[in-house]
Amino acid sequence: MNIEYYVLDNGLRLLVNRIESPTVGVAIGIGIGSIYEREDLRGISHFAEHLIYRAYPNIDLEIEGLGGVSDAYTERTLTMYLFEVIPSELRNLLRLIHKMFSNRRVDSEDFERERRVILSEIKMRNDDPGTLIYDLGPRALFGDSDYGAPIIGYEESISSMTIKDLENFLESYYTPDNMVISIVGPLSMSINEIIELFSKWDGKSSSKKNPTMGKGGPITIRKPIESAYLSYSWQYNVTNEDPFLLSIKSSLLEFHLVNGLSSYLMSRFRNKGLTYTIDMDRDYLPGTYYYQLVISAINEESIDTVKEELINALLSINDLFKDEYYLSKRLNYLKYLISDYLRRPLQIAESMSYMELKLGNHDVEGFNRGLEEHFRDSPSNLITNGVWSAIIPSQY
Repeated sequence: MNIEYYVLDNGLRLLVNRIESPTVGVAIGIGIGSIYEREDLRGISHFAEHLIYRAYPNIDLEIEGLGGVSDAYTERTLTMYLFEVIPSELRNLLRLIHKMFSNRRVDSEDFERERRVILSEIKMRNDDPGTLIYDLGPRALFGDSDYGAPIIGYEESISSMTIKDLENFLESYYTPDNMVISIVGPLSMSINEIIELFSKWDGKSSSKKNPTMGKGGPITIRKPIESAYLSYSWQYNVTNEDPFLLSIKSSLLEFHLVNGLSSYLMSRFRNKGLTYTIDMDRDYLPGTYYYQLVISAINEESIDTVKEELINALLSINDLFKDEYYLSKRLNYLKYLISDYLRRPLQIAESMSYMELKLGNHDVEGFNRGLEEHFRDSPSNLITNGVWSAIIPSQY
């Protein structure tokens, strides 16, 4: 995998990976996310993500008309925009992207429309225990701080935001020196044309605040639901570790614990009839690596048993690495997941932009190679004492 790396005069980082594929993937990463927001502007990164799409008329029709699709998401340290089209339409897609991100003015009708959409999203999120539980993990671990606040923001902060707030935010952080563009697939235009197009972007990024990392505690919320939802979250303090290697080992921790029906926790909990749904969220943040295990749809009578079972499983994870037969089978499954991933240009582009922003390293091939090289290394040192949060039936 030969990744070409360019830094334009305006500071934009451009990554190009020419591979044979029926589609071309484009991932645009912005180095701004929720932990850098002012307290009174919680959720503004996610709000900006919504409004970027409003900067271009009939955006859905235009992208689908290029034989493509698009998506976007906001995290704690970055915002990502994803596009995939047939190769012959790459030039038109990049022109569309250029226009989308060049417009930092916000239309009042678009602003109010998206405000209503986001307020509705917040309400739905708070009403859905399977979604809300993911917000409780960071809050239980980091308290009411920048690290613990929900990415989507609060009803109060979204309701009080102004157009000027959003325009200032876009001017401050949607700048070429705070962006990475990755293009993966067959190129139907020259590198010089791409560089010329995106060299037209201007602006310098404002400095980001030092985010606060508070201390929380266990959280229990009661709702009129039939099943319980549990979250166990912990952090690994990052000191002198290589962030690239730490991310490889964290990916392997997730793989060993919850990826696939034969994974350590999935098989253990399913075989005991405790739950059929376990997931993991994790994020590399300044100064720490955050982990969260979410166990869904638990019978209320089993809550204490599930908690005990999870702690015992995490404490005995080293036993997993004594079973060579099991490890050899799981290694083949990992190889399958990697090969499946490498067939998807958009996923590769997303990883390149994501890793460049998070780690300052976009070596996707080296990352995948590291997954196999460190597969048999026990990740037990990454597991520390954590904190529980729960959404339980009202009557429990």
